[in-house]
Amino acid sequence: MGGYYSFFHFLLVCFLLGIHGSYSMNQTCNPTDLEALLAFSNALDKKDFRVVGWVSNDTKCCSWTGVSCEFGKVIRLDLSNKNLHGGISSAITLLDGLVTLNLSRNSLHGQPPEGLGRLARLRILDLSMNVLSGMFLGSEGGFAAIEVMNVSFNQFRGLHPAFPGAMDLTVLDISSNAFSGDINTTAICITPVRVLRFSRNEFTGEVPAGFSRCRMLVELSIDGSGLIGNLPSDLYMISGLRRLSLRENQLSGSLSEDLVNLSQLMHIELSYNMFGGVIPDVFGGLKRLEFLNLASNSLSGHIPPGLMWCTKLRTLNLGRNKLEGEVPASFKNLRSLSRLSLVGNGFTNLSSALRILQHLPKLTTLVLTKNFHGGETMPMDDLSGFKSLQVLVLANCALSGTIQPWLQSMESLRVLDISWNKLNGKIPLCSGLTGNLPSDLYMISGLRRLSLRENQLSGGVIPDVFRGLNKLEFLNLASNSLSGTLPASLSICPMLRVINLRNNSLSGDIAIDFSMLPRLNVLDAGSNMLSGHIPPGLMWCTELRTLNLGRNKAPWGFQRALRICDP
Repeated sequence: MGGYYSFFHFLLVCFLLGIHGSYSMNQTCNPTDLEALLAFSNALDKKDFRVVGWVSNDTKCCSWTGVSCEFGKVIRLDLSNKNLHGGISSAITLLDGLVTLNLSRNSLHGQPPEGLGRLARLRILDLSMNVLSGMFLGSEGGFAAIEVMNVSFNQFRGLHPAFPGAMDLTVLDISSNAFSGDINTTAICITPVRVLRFSRNEFTGEVPAGFSRCRMLVELSIDGSGLIGNLPSDLYMISGLRRLSLRENQLSGSLSEDLVNLSQLMHIELSYNMFGGVIPDVFGGLKRLEFLNLASNSLSGHIPPGLMWCTKLRTLNLGRNKLEGEVPASFKNLRSLSRLSLVGNGFTNLSSALRILQHLPKLTTLVLTKNFHGGETMPMDDLSGFKSLQVLVLANCALSGTIQPWLQSMESLRVLDISWNKLNGKIPLCSGLTGNLPSDLYMISGLRRLSLRENQLSGGVIPDVFRGLNKLEFLNLASNSLSGTLPASLSICPMLRVINLRNNSLSGDIAIDFSMLPRLNVLDAGSNMLSGHIPPGLMWCTELRTLNLGRNKAPWGFQRALRICDP
């Protein structure tokens, strides 16, 4: 019976909301509001860029596009993504009942009217993704009721706005502008702000102390803003912080063990800075962590064993640092991990790493480029995991040996890159992978990108390799020792956009039916021993942008045919 009454109550609420919505749309506009809306529309550039559905002789403006009313007064104006061009008329400040104003994702320019800050009921203001400029005025004592302020992706300059009188402000997004000077935490943290997005501006100096006074803060993002120096100690006192993003600055020093105090953190983004020293083993206290990116710093030492406790971790990027050692066996615990990048470090024992990581059931991306430079061989272990793996990159790892059959068990693989391997510490023209191209690669039926360039693969390009790769988009076998003819089976890869077979020993006619490759952008088979004529099917390659067949054994007829497909 209780369920019946709950359902009846739900229907009643929907009915009343429907009546209210219908009533709102049929209301006659307050005359002042009507004039203000028309003045706003008339200030836009060109007739074609005015608001569709707004008619000057229609007094029922509450039914106009983007307009919502209450008792004849406009309370909500949402014209986001309406292709509006021009300035924002000061007449909009006459809408004194306005609660929400959303003009985002247009091409509005100039400076917003100063009177916006005097709209006493305005709670949500979104001017993002326009070309507005100048100083953002009205911060001091204005916007008393504002809760969400978003002026991101514009061209505002000067000191950043703060709203010390806005005692309900929870979200302040000023990212991607040209605000400069210092960040004023004193003015910001008077309000109960929860989200601060200050990225992509032109601030100077260090990350200021004082953010700990923002006691309700859950997100702090100041990416790419020219900040320098160490992180202030009071940053680690924001106990409720869930997202910390300070990437692409010039921050330095060591990461503090006080990170453990931020037990609610779910997202840490500190990549592309100058942090050094070891990564503190604080992760036993960060069990809610889902995203950790410390790439492109100067961090050293080993991977902290405490990472095993971050069982909710989905993305881990420690690439381009100075880390060393082996992938810990405890990584088997990271069963939520989807993306792992350790590129450009000094890790060793690839065979052990793959045996450990194959146990991660959700792993989709694994990038281990520029590691294992101690002369290791391509692991020969019978690996049977990696059922979800879509991207595997082992490029430039000084690997020798052969491509192993266990790759065919990666049934979800989309990108395979084992290019630029080598026999010793130097970077030679050829690398250490040797032997024939394995015919069982065709069993990876979902493969979209295959790069084996700069190795010593030899023998013919076996037709069976491409028999089942009907989703292949990118093929790069350049700079090997492949011989024989170009396989006609490439014709059954209709998604191919790039074919690079440059600098091999391929010979004979080109037997590929290019009429079956309508998406082809790049064909590079230069520096081989090909002969004959270009197949006439190339004329159907209407998207072809790069064609290189130089340094082959083709006669002049071969060269004349080049003009058939000239883009």
